[in-house]
Amino acid sequence: MRQRKDKARKAKKAADELFPDEKWKTIGGGIYVSPNRPVGEKSGYSDERRDAEILRSFGSTVYLVPDDSRAAGNKYDAIVDGLKMEFKNVAGNANTLQTQFLRSREHAPNVFINLEKSSLTKQEIITALYGARNNPRYPKKNKFQGGRIILKIKGA
Repeated sequence: MRQRKDKARKAKKAADELFPDEKWKTIGGGIYVSPNRPVGEKSGYSDERRDAEILRSFGSTVYLVPDDSRAAGNKYDAIVDGLKMEFKNVAGNANTLQTQFLRSREHAPNVFINLEKSSLTKQEIITALYGARNNPRYPKKNKFQGGRIILKIKGA
């Protein structure tokens, strides 16, 4: 309980610092969304909301941040427990996973990859991520030092 409160405090602090005038809407206990975020069918919002629900089920607090295409800089999907995070949903093969991981590193240091719809095994996933990390394109795509990768694997 104490850890959940600490995560919520960190998430709120980061959201308030990064988006000081934002009027967050609560969409579920521990999940907040910016009213300036597209939620239509073509926006990817339904997948991102599902990702937020998964993270919340593990005790995280999630702020789905505004999506302003006119704003400069890296555009990430959420603040999770105070960390900038990019969400990726992968249903394809190992090449798709590598490509999505490389893209994610252009947006945020921390990545949540939802593989619930993928038939990749744990070993194939690990091999693909090591392959992406050792890919000659990685230094060009990676805009951050450090970071976390959180995986949601089908059946786990």
